[in-house]
Amino acid sequence: MYINTYIVILLWIFAIFGFIYFILCLLNDLYRVYKSRHGSNMNVIITAKNQQDIIEGIVRDFMLKTGVEGTEDNHFNIILVDSGSNDDTSKIMERLADEYCCVKLVRPGDLCKFIDNLTGWQG
Repeated sequence: MYINTYIVILLWIFAIFGFIYFILCLLNDLYRVYKSRHGSNMNVIITAKNQQDIIEGIVRDFMLKTGVEGTEDNHFNIILVDSGSNDDTSKIMERLADEYCCVKLVRPGDLCKFIDNLTGWQG
């Protein structure tokens, strides 16, 4: 008699945890659908001056840690701003912008206009 009772209790515990897991999976899926429909734009602005040794590593490391492929158009942008470098920083930034569609190169004078276009602000 006791063995059957313990088996029933164990089955109820598995059923409760299975139901909780099902609800969590359902909520996760609903959250992903909500996020994909409402969009979540993330823009990272990186300014650099004479940083040819580290700028490529920063951009590639950031993309690797966020899991962005960079080959598809998504709601994620890295905006690179060269602040008048005297070395190869601007060439490296141009190469990264050509390689990844989510990396944009902006000149310092065009930054405000570029941000206004991203946010949709018209002033």
